[in-house]
Amino acid sequence: MIWDLLFALIPAVILFLYGIENFSEEVRHVAGERFRTALQKATKTPLRGSLAGAAVTAIVQSSTATTIISLSLVNAGAISFMNSLGLIIGANLGTTLTAQLVAFKLTAFAPLFVILGFAASLIRWPYRAYGRPIFFFGLVFYSLNLISSIVSPLQGNAEVLSLLSATDSIFAAIAIGFVITNIFQSSSVTAGLIVVMANSGLITPAQAIPVILGANIGTTTTGLIVSLSMNTAAKRSALSQFLFNFLGVLIFLPLIGHFTMLVESIGGTEAMQVANAHLIFNFVSAIIFLLALRPFSRLIMRLLPQRNDEIVFVTDHITSKLPEDISLSISLVEKEIVHLLRVCKDIFESTVHVAAGKEEMCPRIEHSRDYVDYLHSQITSALVSLTKRDISVQEAAHVAMLARLSDLGGLMAQQMVFMAQRFESMHEKNYEVSPESLRGIEDMASPCRDNIDYLINSFPEMPEDVDRKMRSNDELLRRTLNWNYKIYLIRLAAKSATGGTFSEILFSFERIGSLIRELRKTCISMATPASALNVPDLIKPPHQNEGIENGIGS
Repeated sequence: MIWDLLFALIPAVILFLYGIENFSEEVRHVAGERFRTALQKATKTPLRGSLAGAAVTAIVQSSTATTIISLSLVNAGAISFMNSLGLIIGANLGTTLTAQLVAFKLTAFAPLFVILGFAASLIRWPYRAYGRPIFFFGLVFYSLNLISSIVSPLQGNAEVLSLLSATDSIFAAIAIGFVITNIFQSSSVTAGLIVVMANSGLITPAQAIPVILGANIGTTTTGLIVSLSMNTAAKRSALSQFLFNFLGVLIFLPLIGHFTMLVESIGGTEAMQVANAHLIFNFVSAIIFLLALRPFSRLIMRLLPQRNDEIVFVTDHITSKLPEDISLSISLVEKEIVHLLRVCKDIFESTVHVAAGKEEMCPRIEHSRDYVDYLHSQITSALVSLTKRDISVQEAAHVAMLARLSDLGGLMAQQMVFMAQRFESMHEKNYEVSPESLRGIEDMASPCRDNIDYLINSFPEMPEDVDRKMRSNDELLRRTLNWNYKIYLIRLAAKSATGGTFSEILFSFERIGSLIRELRKTCISMATPASALNVPDLIKPPHQNEGIENGIGS
């Protein structure tokens, strides 16, 4: 009898798992980029984030899917750690829908969804893409119906009842829920199975509720594992999901007797009582943690301190729609360019730390480079939108120079990252950077660092004294580079130098210095009064100017 049960039950559970996994994937496939975009836009406030997390999870039937995507967005800098908390809280709430649908026996319509989805995916029509999600939605609940029909005859079986008596112990029941959820990688699966068992009379609400609590803790394991390879912000989000569920269980545990009586007093079938317990637990936990979000987030930050500020891919000054006032819009773009230069400065400082052996800075450097690319794209888009307005020739020339400054900042960040990669490569190959070389690196870094600071502090102006100081640093960098090239060649001749990597680093310093010099020159050009420039000629292509001079232009 046990073998017959297993051969009937296991395929039904596998079918359930297959259905819920594919339903989640199909919904995300149909939604496309809109799925991520919806999560990003909906996280401006914790409450909105919670509602979005609940809605998305209810649609895809997987809190794990919502959580993993949230962690990915945090890791990529698309949303902040704080903004992810609402999504994670809402994800737990959305996962209660499965249990409610099973409890209200809406699974009776499952065969209809299977047939409709299958037919819709075969017919060539505009809504064919929705056929597969509908099919798998029906398959999820059809498989639950199948499981219900298999376990119903077992409600009087002594061996089965003896096995289920382990759930009489609250802690054993929590452990069972935790283990089952980790095996199936879905709390929706555990909740669905428990509701089906309650519906069949195999388990009472008092036994089922602790299993549901354990399932809520178990669903956090995947996020914790996935976050191990992510940045600190994503690790914080994963830890917050675990603590949210774990502390929620601890809050309810002393009151579980009263909680059970409350659920039973609400009424309904035993399956409805279990589904209601699942919903009430997650709803009350969500309310508690939304109210205590600030202290809760501070606790997470204290448990997982972060050495550097979190990088979130948002602009500081410009928005998707710039003000109508041209001067104000240009001013906002200029401030954003200063922000870009500050990020470049952070990359440069981190690169110098990598030279000293702090290779753990490399992931942040590459992440910052991506952020510079993002800022550059946003600045470019803003400037392009300005050129479509009715602006003067002088303003157009100013916009063109701002675009060049943004380009130069992006190139400078790339060169800094290249240099950091060379340092990392040297350390990986166990090439020791001597104290003399480190001093040489710092000597070359100092004038570059000072000049970036001058640009940040004076931009968009370029006062004569700042120009003079930057020129002096350019000369200092040139002499320092020549000296280090000379030392490198002497060591190379003596066969004490380590390959060509250090020459690549010297070239990077030379290139960074050159880009800073071009930034300075562009700032001077931009600060030159429009009356001193022959602006119409400046914005003509070079070949056109040459043609006019030679008498062959049109």
